[in-house]
Amino acid sequence: LPNLCYIGGGAEVAYWMELKSAFEKNGIPLPVILLRNSALIITKKQYGKLLKLDVGIEDVFLKKEAFINKKVKEMSEVAIDFSAQKKVIEGVFDELEVISHCTDKSFIGAVKAQRQKQLNGLKTLEKRLLKAQKRKLNEIVERISDLHHELFPGEKLQERVVNFSEFYEITGKDLIAGLIAQLEPLKIEFDVLLIE
Repeated sequence: LPNLCYIGGGAEVAYWMELKSAFEKNGIPLPVILLRNSALIITKKQYGKLLKLDVGIEDVFLKKEAFINKKVKEMSEVAIDFSAQKKVIEGVFDELEVISHCTDKSFIGAVKAQRQKQLNGLKTLEKRLLKAQKRKLNEIVERISDLHHELFPGEKLQERVVNFSEFYEITGKDLIAGLIAQLEPLKIEFDVLLIE
């Protein structure tokens, strides 16, 4: 076991932290645990797809469904945000609650229950509208889904699934030199590297 420091990715750091109590129980000092940086390699072709979809690099780091939902909401011709309607409902039920305090307690409970029922119904309608817009924008949704899968296969970090040799095949020995030049392992950032 290392006795001074362990440098690893997020999963390795989590694993070592799970072992902390075992180290303590056995009177062994836990090594210093340092998180290294991670990288996402994007090919020029993939970058071109991002530009065509008008998607920012930061958006690809969202979970796939959140990524798709964000883009569908941006592209939708109708607003898929019922915040204004929720405020109206809240206002109506605030007034009803004032009235309910002037009568018996059973009415107060009925007003609160109806408020929640109406807000839940609005939430359901918002979800259904988003689903309908996804169907309407199906081609875009599929392109976003495919691109996200290329960059995060199986919803996992690329570095945990894709072997670097796939990128080496594209770039040749320039890949190693480029990685050495761009990555700083102890700079805790997520680097995005564009390759030819």
